[in-house]
Amino acid sequence: MTDQELIRAMRRLMVETGSLACLDCGHEHSCGIHGCAVIRQAAERLAELTQEKS
Repeated sequence: MTDQELIRAMRRLMVETGSLACLDCGHEHSCGIHGCAVIRQAAERLAELTQEKS
């Protein structure tokens, strides 16, 4: 899996809030609106690292 494929997969997964993918971690209370905050932040960080590498 490439970095870009991983980023896309994480962004698709972040909207699965409330399913088994959601850990109900309490990191953010508006995950239901914006998707999982942990996965969203991880995808953004990975995107930044990928851009720096290029």
